[in-house]
Amino acid sequence: MEIIRDISQGSDAWMNLRIGSVGASSLSKIITSTGKRSTQRQGYLYTLAGELLTGQKAESYSNQNMSNGLEMESNTRREFQLETMEQVEEVGLIFPDGRPGWHCSPDGILIGEDAGLELKSVLPATQVKYLDKGRLPTEYKLQCQMSLFVTGWSAWYFCSHCVGFDPFILQVERDEDLIKIIETELTKFVSGLNQLVKKLKKEIP
Repeated sequence: MEIIRDISQGSDAWMNLRIGSVGASSLSKIITSTGKRSTQRQGYLYTLAGELLTGQKAESYSNQNMSNGLEMESNTRREFQLETMEQVEEVGLIFPDGRPGWHCSPDGILIGEDAGLELKSVLPATQVKYLDKGRLPTEYKLQCQMSLFVTGWSAWYFCSHCVGFDPFILQVERDEDLIKIIETELTKFVSGLNQLVKKLKKEIP
């Protein structure tokens, strides 16, 4: 496992390292939370192929939105640390050994533990729902499990925060059955991506 500590998330260097690589937050474009193939899979394949062929990241970010997002994330991280008494280190990216074509970008890793952190700043209605349900929101299941797959760690923490509410904090354990599906589908997807890029490179004059 390779932890990139010397670049900031959202920076040009961070964007460049993610070119053509599947991130944990994008896994839902390859498979669903039940392990079935996503209808977005082919389109996402073309997107990453375009990145590898042009050397440009397809995503675009608004500087003001990014600044606001980082500020909210910082507040949520602080709430998590106050609530749990854990110390959190901010990192840029985590790649598996050899960089096989996928990565995760955690919102932090817990110092002294084999665990990562996913932070969300949410609207009041969403926080009420999370606190009421008391379980990991389905839309973040794949992201957390892929992060556990990438790192090989035993736990990942999910924390949502909204001003005026208690933070919702949950420790997510490994789902080995889903992780096996994630590994299989990522391997197939990246293999297909590499074949497509190789084919198109031969056709480009």
